[in-house]
Amino acid sequence: MTHYSAFKPLLLSMLFIKEQLKEPVALFWIVISPVVTFYLINYARAPQGGVSGEYLSSTSWFYSFVSSSVALFGLAFYVVGRRESGFLRSFVYTPQTKAIFMVGQFLAYSVMSITYCAAFYVLTRAYFGVMDVGEFVVIIGRFYVCFLLFSTPALLLTLLPMGFQNTNTLFSMLSFLMLALGVVSLGVSQSSFAKLMHLNPMWWANRIMQFGVVESLQIVVVVIALFICSFWMTLRFLRVNPVWSRY
Repeated sequence: MTHYSAFKPLLLSMLFIKEQLKEPVALFWIVISPVVTFYLINYARAPQGGVSGEYLSSTSWFYSFVSSSVALFGLAFYVVGRRESGFLRSFVYTPQTKAIFMVGQFLAYSVMSITYCAAFYVLTRAYFGVMDVGEFVVIIGRFYVCFLLFSTPALLLTLLPMGFQNTNTLFSMLSFLMLALGVVSLGVSQSSFAKLMHLNPMWWANRIMQFGVVESLQIVVVVIALFICSFWMTLRFLRVNPVWSRY
């Protein structure tokens, strides 16, 4: 029984992955939309067909956005959705089942984050030349750290007593705000604004994507530590009753 229980999160994650792959809307917003935006921006910058800059320097903000979308609208949003649908109240109500559910959820969207990253790489790398396996592995590693970075606040936000629609609005506003601050920072060099950028998780994700995991080792250690704390807090205080429920 104990041996079987150890595999329950893995089995559950496989079900969540199949569920996610059946939703083309998520694929469009998380991958296709950034890819189209990437080509439109590069076409506007280089109308003669020339390549502007190196691949990672040109795509780091896009990878940051994709990783934030997977964490917010994948990992965290589906926790809220399953809570509001009554799934958690019906099946996830003990510490053991909470752990199985959250680990399964995390494993599923870890796989999905890598899948989305790979899809974005394949769809954009050809613009800069031949794809490279070594570069791809490095990007996957950096991207996954960014996913953990955004998962930290995303998981904590699931603890708020908000319904499905309000959560969707909040996540959309946060995503837009982080992206807008990132875009503005590209043309601003004032020290006061630079200090404000340190509060933007997407700015830190952009640094990780550009400079690497080893070069940003202190940041990576903090990210992992904060993620472990947020995951534990989510397990400890996970809400199982829908907001609309009177129980």
